[in-house]
Amino acid sequence: MKIELRKGRSLFWSIPYGIASLHALLAIFGTTSVSAQSPIFPIAQQINCDRPQGDAQVRTCIRLNYEASDKRLNEVYKQLISQLSGEERALLSEAQLGWINLRDKTCEFEVYKNRGGTGYGGFLSECLDRMTKQRTAELENYLKKR
Repeated sequence: MKIELRKGRSLFWSIPYGIASLHALLAIFGTTSVSAQSPIFPIAQQINCDRPQGDAQVRTCIRLNYEASDKRLNEVYKQLISQLSGEERALLSEAQLGWINLRDKTCEFEVYKNRGGTGYGGFLSECLDRMTKQRTAELENYLKKR
């Protein structure tokens, strides 16, 4: 899986220091991150998540895998809940909220000893991804039975 990321260089750093109007403008807007999100200075970077290069790309790929799993879970959940009515719908909704809390707390516990370390976010995303895929499979089984 290849993912294209865009990075922007803040406009603030590309203008010589000492420009009073820039500082005034930044004071008005309150942030320099507005220009960092614009495509003024785009730098395209390819990440091959089949063969990530370095820890940063590995962590990015782990996070992207979790985001894809979460998106799939939401699709399956919406599909299932659309087929339900009344009490069944309310029960599934309540169960899903309980499951989200369980997943989050379980993963926090699982990676607790890694907190503060550079790998913490990656380990947490891996756990969230694994549990999300398991829940998606459960919801897909409910769909097949309908």
